[in-house]
Amino acid sequence: RIPRIAGLPEFSVVTVITFIIFFAIGPGSIPWLIIGELFTAEARAKASSICVGANWTFNLLVVITYDSLKKALEPNTFFLYMGIVILFFTFTVFFVPETKRKPVEQINREIREQATKVPAGCLFKTVYIVIGMSSVL
Repeated sequence: RIPRIAGLPEFSVVTVITFIIFFAIGPGSIPWLIIGELFTAEARAKASSICVGANWTFNLLVVITYDSLKKALEPNTFFLYMGIVILFFTFTVFFVPETKRKPVEQINREIREQATKVPAGCLFKTVYIVIGMSSVL
């Protein structure tokens, strides 16, 4: 049994709140906010379906894995989720382009240029390629 540490329950509450905040400003909101800015009008419906489907799939994955992770990592369950959220938040900050007052074509061009900077085999490179090819969707 893991010994009780003073202040750990309070710290756990803080990590849960941190998870919720970073998820809300990171991967949780991306499918809802950025679809219209990254994809052409022709691709928007299919892209929206894919993005929303991915969002709900990952939400389901959190729900499905929580109990087994809680048993395995208790009391540090949310550190894993928080780490994943920080990874996606960092990706959003450094790799999702600014879209303010830019046409979709320019954004797609910038994404294709940014994709050349991502190492081969990286999952994010696939994301860039799909977004850069949005006119094909």
